[in-house]
Amino acid sequence: DERRTIFVVGDKKQSIYSFQGADAAEFDRMREHFATTLAETNAPLFATELQYSFRSSAAILSLVDQTFTHDMAEGLESAVQHFAFKSALPGRVDLWPLIPDAEKVEDRPWYDPVDIVTEEKADVQLARKIASQIRRMIESETIPAELDGKQIRRAITPGDFLILVQQRKSLFSEIIRACKNEKLAIAGADKLNLQTQLAVKDITALLRFLALPEDDLSLAAALKSPMFGWSEQDLFSVAHGRPQGVYLWKVLRNLTTHPSTLSVLHDLRFQADYLRPYDLIQRILIRHDMRKRLVERLGAEADDALDALLAQALSYEQGVTPSLTGFLHWMESDDVQVKRQIDSASDQIRVMTVHGSKGLEAPIVIMPETTGRDNDIKDSILMSDAGPLWKMNKGAQPKTQKDLIDSKKHGLALERRRLLYVAMTRAEKWLIVCGAGKEKTGAEAWHEVISNAMDHV
Repeated sequence: DERRTIFVVGDKKQSIYSFQGADAAEFDRMREHFATTLAETNAPLFATELQYSFRSSAAILSLVDQTFTHDMAEGLESAVQHFAFKSALPGRVDLWPLIPDAEKVEDRPWYDPVDIVTEEKADVQLARKIASQIRRMIESETIPAELDGKQIRRAITPGDFLILVQQRKSLFSEIIRACKNEKLAIAGADKLNLQTQLAVKDITALLRFLALPEDDLSLAAALKSPMFGWSEQDLFSVAHGRPQGVYLWKVLRNLTTHPSTLSVLHDLRFQADYLRPYDLIQRILIRHDMRKRLVERLGAEADDALDALLAQALSYEQGVTPSLTGFLHWMESDDVQVKRQIDSASDQIRVMTVHGSKGLEAPIVIMPETTGRDNDIKDSILMSDAGPLWKMNKGAQPKTQKDLIDSKKHGLALERRRLLYVAMTRAEKWLIVCGAGKEKTGAEAWHEVISNAMDHV
């Protein structure tokens, strides 16, 4: 008879993709199923663990082991223990003090946006500190390396840094902005949602006007953008008092008060019917110097968005006969997200989410988002054993639904612990933990959890 075997490889500690259907509990369930079934044969299940880490130094691994003890080990394994394959490799862990939010926000002009990011905001301060420390480390610090079997010290380069956040929110963009302001080599965002980028919105408004000159709103948006720099009063003076049914462009083109704006618009309107979308956008950005104006106003990170927009224009032209109207419809009909492959070979600082970093590593890892998150269940439809349930308001939820939500929150909390494990184990030689804002308590407060673990290493 032919001997049949089963070979399964998995690491429950790194199961962080529940939003893609992964369920760490299923790993335990199936392992128990095969163990029980095979126990009745002459070939029982043999379960073993590979406790050696071929990436991180002993200093980092000892902190990881100490972090995931007792209750913190729930959701990972019964015991988290590692051995460093590179036992002689020096390692280091830094824990920076938290940067608190400013207690008082100074009065701002009434016309400023309510969501404007002030210099006193904790995320801004932390991003600047990270950028300045990276600059200092590149200029004056060294890290261990191996050459011909011998341990040496080498200079730090931008490609040594991997900055891991939990979400692509304010801190994510502030770090990229601060690094670019420090003139550091940074790869930019690993994922871009084009429709949310201000530079892309401004270019798109101008393209809409070129496709349809009667689109007053798009023309007004383009004029108010950094590309033309009109003030509210400039626009009001031209738009107010027009006869009913007269379009803004008809009034504007007969004026002599804005010659530079008219020169650009006339040129682009003449070219719009003849140039492909990519060439037209390039003409806007290069010939008419709009890239420089957008970057000066919106920050160096606008370069990434504009490059992604040009890449999308090329992608569109490869699939269909190109037209400006077709390109605009193609862009608006889908929520275009651009994923960029960022690797260490480019010798640039990488900033990404912990989810995106799985499988990657870096000599120096910085974890700046460590003050904690709420384990909220945001889904409107809850899947239960009895089928889908509509999530009711908290005060109106029956006990079965409350129990289901509590169970899902607990599962999310366990996954966040595994997320912390993945983040910490991306570091090879140097792990830096920092944070900004008001810190929560408990297992979600990574800064507090790691601080407590460092006291017992």
